[in-house]
Amino acid sequence: MSSITANQLAQLVMRIGLGINMLMHGLVRLPKLSAFVDKMAAGFADTVLPDVVTRAFLYGLPLVELASGVLILLGGSLGKWGYFIGGLTVGALLFGTTLKEDWATAGSQLVYIIAFYLALRGLESSGRSRR
Repeated sequence: MSSITANQLAQLVMRIGLGINMLMHGLVRLPKLSAFVDKMAAGFADTVLPDVVTRAFLYGLPLVELASGVLILLGGSLGKWGYFIGGLTVGALLFGTTLKEDWATAGSQLVYIIAFYLALRGLESSGRSRR
């Protein structure tokens, strides 16, 4: 019987934290999707992004967040893809946030980018990076 390593426990904490975070970001927005899109789209009115592009992204965002969270919580090779999708999603959010010059939010999003990076690296270093 092998003992659980500190690295495995750290990976579990990261998985639970990021998984719940992404899952809930998506889940709480779905019941109020139109209001969420309207509120967020208004913040991009003064950027170069066309309203139709902004709204299309925002309508899909909660579903992608939800899917990412579910994949992360399921773990294994699905978790790897959940981390990847979550990182790409936050990267897309970072693009929009910097267009608005909202540097405080951009800083928070960079923390998420680092968390997704560390989660993916942790899978590789723990030997859990399955195809």
